[in-house]
Amino acid sequence: MAEPLTAWRAWTLSGGRRSGYLLRPIAGRANPWPRRRPARASCWWPQFHEAPDERCRCGLHAVTQERLLRWTRSPAVIGTVALWGRVIEHENGFRAEFAYPQRLRLVCHVCIWRYGLHQAECDVVARMERGRLVPLCGDHLDLSLRCGLRFRSVDPAREVLGALLGEYAVDPLPIPALAA
Repeated sequence: MAEPLTAWRAWTLSGGRRSGYLLRPIAGRANPWPRRRPARASCWWPQFHEAPDERCRCGLHAVTQERLLRWTRSPAVIGTVALWGRVIEHENGFRAEFAYPQRLRLVCHVCIWRYGLHQAECDVVARMERGRLVPLCGDHLDLSLRCGLRFRSVDPAREVLGALLGEYAVDPLPIPALAA
């Protein structure tokens, strides 16, 4: 059996202290990534093919270069993933049949757009209406509050990250890993 490929991915975040934190795909309304077991790709057209398929865009997506995550829509978590099974390579990365997170890091979704991954540290995770979780640095939390944004709660990022790492049984993504 071949070794899994390693690539980069971004997720949104949902859940909470009581129910546990969950990684969710950025695009679409797909189910959360399962905890402590691999995610398996599926396609909207399962009667025609298994995912991933060369003629479709289905599969679990990941990119080869972490810098490509900078332009992801509203990322809350970035990290590396192991990909295996049927894997299709494309211009910027891969689409895989199976995947599981390896290392994770919360990111301020405003800083990642402005400064890139290397300067996207977050201090808190704010819970918006409808339960959306948004990691923010101290400066962007203050700016949000000055602009009148209301949060249901604000938790220390260190606690949220610790719980998330425990839920998925993975290691934190160290900042030096981003520079490699």
